[in-house]
Amino acid sequence: MPETLKIDGKMNVHIIMPTKSVLDDVADKIILPTEDGDLMVLWDRAPLFVQIKAGLVWVYNRGQRPVGYYVSSGFAEVRRNICAILAWGVKADSVDKVLVHKRRQVAEDQLGKINSDLQRQELMKRIDFFKMLETKPSLLVPPSFD
Repeated sequence: MPETLKIDGKMNVHIIMPTKSVLDDVADKIILPTEDGDLMVLWDRAPLFVQIKAGLVWVYNRGQRPVGYYVSSGFAEVRRNICAILAWGVKADSVDKVLVHKRRQVAEDQLGKINSDLQRQELMKRIDFFKMLETKPSLLVPPSFD
């Protein structure tokens, strides 16, 4: 992760999965789904490390429609105007429910073949993420703060 972002009023935002990076962009504000409720992250905030729950991350930029990303439970770190989200994630408007269903079935088939508790927990998190994606509506309305 870069040391700091030097654009006034903007934060760098990353969604990083175990297998790849889903998002690497800048934002005016970010809404994180935490265990204690939604958390708005603004530019130049104090450092933060927080557990996030499965749900929607909203990325806001002035003059543009907010972009939503479905994420699994995981963690987010905010420091020096950089927000790194460590979780399974996918852009909300690109969810292919048929593909998600197939991937969930494959993951459930693998579940019986795993002996490690740690691997089983990670696979269960992924299965729960797929289940969430299968049941989410295709039309999303972002929170408005204007």
